[in-house]
Parts: sequence; C-alpha cells; structure tokens
Amino acid sequence: MKNLNINQIAMSNFPYSRYSLEYALDSLEKLGGGPIEFYANDPHFNVDDNGLAQVNALKRQLRDRGMHVINWCPEQVKYAINIASPNAYCRQRSIEYYVKSLQFASELESPTVQFFAGWNMLDRNYEEAWKYSVDSLSYLSNIAHGYGIELTIEAADSLLTVLTNTGRIKQMLKDVNSPNLHGMIDLYCLGVCNESIDDALENLKGEVYHIHFSDAQYEGLSAHVIPGTGVLDMDYIMKRLDEYGYKGYFSMELMSPYERMPEEAMRQTVEWLKKKIGE
Repeated sequence: MKNLNINQIAMSNFPYSRYSLEYALDSLEKLGGGPIEFYANDPHFNVDDNGLAQVNALKRQLRDRGMHVINWCPEQVKYAINIASPNAYCRQRSIEYYVKSLQFASELESPTVQFFAGWNMLDRNYEEAWKYSVDSLSYLSNIAHGYGIELTIEAADSLLTVLTNTGRIKQMLKDVNSPNLHGMIDLYCLGVCNESIDDALENLKGEVYHIHFSDAQYEGLSAHVIPGTGVLDMDYIMKRLDEYGYKGYFSMELMSPYERMPEEAMRQTVEWLKKKIGE
C-alpha cells in the first residue's frame, strides 16, 4: 500500500464481552497494546454505572499497559438510547447519556467519540425524527467542540438509525453544519445499506474520519467477521481506501461469533491488516 500504514491499526475490546475488563486489557496488551477503540458497555464499563473516579482508574489501567483510547464508543443500541425519539423525556435522557460520555472521553484524552444519530419508529414520520436528530447532534457537537473532541456518525439499518446510507450521513453533516461532526464507515454496514465502498467514499468526500473494520457475513447469523472469512471484497476495499488516502484508524469491530475466542480473532485480524498494508 502506498498511503496506508500499520500505525493506523487500532484494536478494541468489542469481542471480549464475555470476559472481565482486566482479562480484555491483559489480552490486548499481549497483542501489542497501543491505540484502541474502547467499547463502553457492561461488563467492562457502562457509562451510567460509573463516574470520574472509575474513569481515572480505567485511564491508569490503560496507561499501565501501554494503551490509549483513540475512539470512545458508548453502547447505544442495546440500551434505551435515542436522540431522535419523539418522547421528550427519552430524548433528553439520551442526550445526557451522550454528554456524560463526552466528559468521560475528555478525561481519557480520546480525540474521537462515536454516536448514533437516533432512530425512527417505523410507523412514525421520518422527517420528524430527522429534525430531532439534527437538533440533538447540533447541541452535542457544540459540547464536543468545547472539549476538543471530534464526533463521528455511521450509517446502518433503519431499525438502528435515521442514517440508512452514507448519503444520509452527508445530508446530516450539511444540516448540522458543525466543523467537528464527521462521517465514518462501518464495513459490515455497507452491505446492510446496499452500498459499496465506492459509494461511501463518493458520498463522504473528505469526511471519512473513522472506520469500523471487519469482513461481513449476512446469511444465517449476521456478523462482523475476520477479514477473508466473509463476503466482502476486502482486497478491493483496502485498495480503494489506499487510493483515497484514508488517514484515520482501522478499528477492529469483531463481536459474534468470537465470544469464546476474542484474542485469536483479534490476532488474526491484526495480522491480516499488517500483511495487506505492507504489500
């Protein structure tokens, strides 16, 4: 690769959801440590269950293992979090959850935080949910700007977000009009959104700020899988990202079916990326 380099590789605690935080961090340290994306979810770190004391303890645990957070990703799908909700109480509670997440990310010196834009109930007016999302993201972007944090938003299935493709991300960035709100690409979600890497790069010109990296499996158990074991053309995706001159991190988003073998899944994915970038 001409433009990509191995310093853009970031491991994560995503696949360690059935192990303790200490086990996950020890495992990641064994694999090389360095930059990581931290998935803030129980049992590792539920934002609502913790305060600044626990954040400082986490920061020390990471530092002692030679790791630092490059993206803070609070759980937003499994929990009742929806900044586009028509219920004002739910919307405000969700915004407060995100504000607390920004505070924690600042304490951890994470330069980037990923948020979901909220989702619309399938029998409700889409434009109403869109407006709520714009208003919420505008407010949160202003707070993030004060912390010196960049926000990223991703496209996914309509059950999860109003951003059902990268064209929607482009429109959201325009409507919010904040210098620190950016797009990102989840490679697994390309197939969910019926898009190609070319579509995503065209829609997000200059705004691909982060990548959730994995291959994808859609038949049977839908999953983020080790590169080369799914249906995506990973060689072509890497070629296009290299041509694009992508400068952000490749963050390993691996979950099922690796609950019983998270370290091995992480190792194989990192080795695949290092080999591909070195070509």
